[in-house]
Amino acid sequence: MTSPRRLLITAIFITGATALALGPAARSASLPQLADLAARVMPAVVSIASTDPVNPAAPGAGDNSGDNSGDGSGSNGSGDNSAYHPTADTSGTLDASGTVLPPPKAVEALGSGFVIAPSGYILTNAHVIAGSASISVTFQDGTIVPATVIGRDTDADIAVLKVNTGHPLPFVKFGDSGALRVGDWVLAIGNPYGLPGSTSAGIVSALDRNINQGTYDDFIQTDAAINRGNSGGPLFNTKGEVIGIDSAIYSPSGGSVGIGFAIPSAMAQPVAQALMTTGSMTRGWLGAATQEITPEIQSTLNLPGTAGALVGSVSPNGPASGILQPGDVITALAGAAIASPRALFIRTAQIPAGTVAGITFWRGGGAHSASLRITAPPPALDETIAPATPPAPGTITLASLGLTISTKPADSGGAAITAVTAKGPAGKAGIVAGNIIEQINGQTVTAATLQAQLQQLIQASLPAATLLITGDTANGTDPGPRWVSVVLSK
Repeated sequence: MTSPRRLLITAIFITGATALALGPAARSASLPQLADLAARVMPAVVSIASTDPVNPAAPGAGDNSGDNSGDGSGSNGSGDNSAYHPTADTSGTLDASGTVLPPPKAVEALGSGFVIAPSGYILTNAHVIAGSASISVTFQDGTIVPATVIGRDTDADIAVLKVNTGHPLPFVKFGDSGALRVGDWVLAIGNPYGLPGSTSAGIVSALDRNINQGTYDDFIQTDAAINRGNSGGPLFNTKGEVIGIDSAIYSPSGGSVGIGFAIPSAMAQPVAQALMTTGSMTRGWLGAATQEITPEIQSTLNLPGTAGALVGSVSPNGPASGILQPGDVITALAGAAIASPRALFIRTAQIPAGTVAGITFWRGGGAHSASLRITAPPPALDETIAPATPPAPGTITLASLGLTISTKPADSGGAAITAVTAKGPAGKAGIVAGNIIEQINGQTVTAATLQAQLQQLIQASLPAATLLITGDTANGTDPGPRWVSVVLSK
C-alpha cells in the first residue's frame, strides 16, 4: 500500500451524502450555513510562497510537474505545490570556455497559513518553508508582503512567521480540538494549486490518526477536499475557531480522494505560543515509563479496564516522583483522557515545560488526583556498561514460573533471575536470565519473599501472575520496566 505523504489540506463542515438523501427544506434546516462563517474568517487566511535557489544540474531541475518528491508519481511529496521555476534573472552566465549557461533555477513552494495575532504573526506548516531563502505572504485583498521566520518546530511540523503591514490584521482564534467528535462539520480554506481563498467543507472522519510521518502524529482525519497548496491552512469548526492545521493527504493520484489530515489545535496552539514567545518549543516530561494494559494484566492487577497507561517505573526527582508509583494507571492528564501510553506521550508533548498540570490515576481500587509540574527532560544519562557482578552464592528454583532467582537481593531490592527454562512459563513470556522481578501482582518483591508470595497465588488458584520486570529482553535491548503476564504452571 502506498504510504501517506504530506500534502496540503483544507477542511470544512459539509456532508454530500446527507444532502442527497434529504429534500430542499430538510437540507436548509439541518445542514450548516457556511457562507457567513467563510466570509468572517477569510480575511485572516493567507497564501505563502517560499523560494530557495537550487543547483540547476540537480535531479528534477526544470520539472514543472508540481510534485517535488522526485519520483514523478504524484502520490506523495511535501504537498506544497512545488515546482522549479527560473529566477527573474534570465541573462545567463559564461563558463570558463565561453559557453552561455542557463540561469540558476529556484524551487518555489506554495502553501497556506493564517494570522493568529493582529500584530502580524502567521502560523503555517514547517515543511511549507523548509529550506526557504525568501518567504512572501499574500492576503485576500492581493497585498503581498515579505515574511520572516520567528521559529519552527519540525517535530510538530509547525512554523510561525512575522509580517509588518503597519496596521492591525484580522486574525482567528484557536478552538478545542479535544471537543471534536467523529461526524462534526469542518471548514477548510487555503491555496490549493495557487488558487487563494479556496474553501471546502466536510466532516471529521476519524481522530487520533497515526500515519507514521512524525514523532507526534495525532491527526484529525477529514473528508474535506484537500489538495496541493493547502498545507498550513486552517481547519475551522462551525464557530469559526481553528481546530486543526491542514498538513497531509493520502492519495494514490496526487489529488484529493477524501482522506486528509490536520494537526489538532491541542498540539499546534502551545507550539505556536512558544515559538512566538521564545522562538522554540521545549516539551514537557512526566518522568514515568508506561505500557499498554493487556486483558491478562487487567485481570491479575484487578484494574477496572484496559484503557489508560500502566506505570512501570517512576524517575527519581522527576515530576511524577512521590506522586505515581509502579502499578498505577494514568487515566487523565491536564484535562485530557488518557486511553493508552501513546495518548499519554502525545498529551505530555502538548504541554510546555514548566506547566502545572492535573493528573488522574487509578490505584488500589480507586481513582486519585494530584497536581505536578511538567519539566523539561533531563540530559541524556551516561550509558556506560557497569562491570559484571560475581554470581550470587545461592539460588531458589520457582518451578511454577520456570525460573531460578538468586538468594542475594538485587541492587533495587527485587529478585534477580539467574536462569530461565527455555520452554517454561517465564521463557514463553519473554523473560530472560539477568532480569529482575520488582513486583508480583502489584506487591513489592524481594528474594526472601517471592517464593511465599507466589505460593499464595497458586493456593488462590490464580491462572497467571503479573510481574514487573526490569532488564534486557531476549534481543538484548532494554525497554525499561515492563509488566509481564506469566501463566502459572501447576
